[in-house]
Amino acid sequence: MNIISIIIKEVKHSFRDRKSMVMMILFPIALIVVLSAAFSSIFTSSIDIGTPKVLYNIEGEGTTSENFKNAFIDKGKEFKIKFTKMNDIDDSKKKLISKEYDAIIEMKSNNKIEFYKSGQEDLKAGVVESILSTYVQEFNVIMDISKVNPSIINSLLGDKKTNYSTITSLNKAVQPSSLDYYTIAEIALIIMYAGMTGLFGIASEKNSRTRDRILISPVKKYEFLIGKTIGGVIGTILQIAIVILFSKYVLHANWGNDIFTVLIIFISQIIMAISIGVGLGFIFKNENVANGVLNFMIPVMVFLGGSYMSVDTFGSKTFQAITYLSPVRWVNRSIFDVIYNNNYSKVPYAIMINIIIAVVFLAISSLLFRKENV
Repeated sequence: MNIISIIIKEVKHSFRDRKSMVMMILFPIALIVVLSAAFSSIFTSSIDIGTPKVLYNIEGEGTTSENFKNAFIDKGKEFKIKFTKMNDIDDSKKKLISKEYDAIIEMKSNNKIEFYKSGQEDLKAGVVESILSTYVQEFNVIMDISKVNPSIINSLLGDKKTNYSTITSLNKAVQPSSLDYYTIAEIALIIMYAGMTGLFGIASEKNSRTRDRILISPVKKYEFLIGKTIGGVIGTILQIAIVILFSKYVLHANWGNDIFTVLIIFISQIIMAISIGVGLGFIFKNENVANGVLNFMIPVMVFLGGSYMSVDTFGSKTFQAITYLSPVRWVNRSIFDVIYNNNYSKVPYAIMINIIIAVVFLAISSLLFRKENV
């Protein structure tokens, strides 16, 4: 009951604080409108990614190999992919590493397909991988059908014209516009500033000496800590929800077909941001020092995360590797993958990173709070 009372008090405080309302609601909306208008010329659906260059090899002969050539190689040429038959796999891998080619595909005699690409994110290789993934899904469907009616497999594999699936992730119309990009990026940015809610939630109680009076009452320390954290999280969620609704129904930003997963990612980020603020509130006894550290951390993380500008093709390989240290990078990339590529591979990593950081800071807070005397 004590925890619930503290939570309610924190949520009410969030909506009574005019500075908080301006920072968490009006400021991100203004950023979305201004930045999307300023950089609209950069985000155009007519961007030419170039010609993906692919080395390939098909082992053996037969209906399956012929189908791979007709249904994948010939289909890929429609997307301006340049296929070159390779002779030596080791030499081909060297060419891939040197960026002479974007991908390698091997069709084994046992129907196993091996795909190689550079370790860095590459749009050209991603296009090839998307088409290959579609082909593999189609082929698996045919194999499942053949288990029920084996006599039909040759007719299915030999049909060059039949399409068993539709490629949708390559449609230029679903690429993010400047409005779409900065809607996600600026919400991720402003969520990090929710860390101030956690910080000032702890610092204000200490400065006004209300924390000691609360703890003298039957309220336990863990109830106080949990209540302040959850209250800050709920208050921030409600504020961010207003921004999301405004962007969706007023600005008409694209939120894809699975906004539930997107919201889960954002909620995990909110938990992380609030926890960082709470943790810094206990680590540093001086509120100004804690605020300075937080204001240093946030711009670095959001810059590396691409909230100011896209960093996908910016800087050296070393810089690209450093960007993966930012939890904001994982949040942004996972959300864009869900909305535009229907790809959920980065979602668990983004959520896990956010939760781990939150647990670390809350554990530190708990240990330091336990040592404090009322």
